[in-house]
Amino acid sequence: MTPLSIRHVGIHVRDIDEEMKFLSLLGAELTSIGRLQRGRVAFVSLDGHYHHSFAVFEDGEPLASGDSQKEKRGLDHIAMETDSRESVDAWVDKLAAAGVKVNGPFIQGPKGGGLEQGSGSYTIFFHDPNGICFEIFTEPLSVGEYRSEAAERGTVDETA
Repeated sequence: MTPLSIRHVGIHVRDIDEEMKFLSLLGAELTSIGRLQRGRVAFVSLDGHYHHSFAVFEDGEPLASGDSQKEKRGLDHIAMETDSRESVDAWVDKLAAAGVKVNGPFIQGPKGGGLEQGSGSYTIFFHDPNGICFEIFTEPLSVGEYRSEAAERGTVDETA
């Protein structure tokens, strides 16, 4: 059986135009837009190759907490990989210049002070206008690398 991979994420937003302004900042482009009975839907490509990376449904409201990572249901965050730490740092500059508050960069794992079971990736987090958390990261450990490092540290994963 062929392994699965994530091809797109569907999100609910209050205003497609507002969300497109935010997603355009990330380099996304609108592929198509249509109308469902519940409202408009936009299909948005991040890589310019696939028809869409996001399906954006204009039938939502901003999250009450203003932060999807504080919610106890639904989506926590959307993670996007880039090719280098320099690229992550460039995203910090671009997002900050656009007035987006950025948390990071930091290392996800004990080497960076994060969760001990983290992937070791170099990461930033930020939020869209609806409170949905996005992550840009690079250099995650493979499963084998993670297990080897955990064994060297003598740590045990709670799920192991």
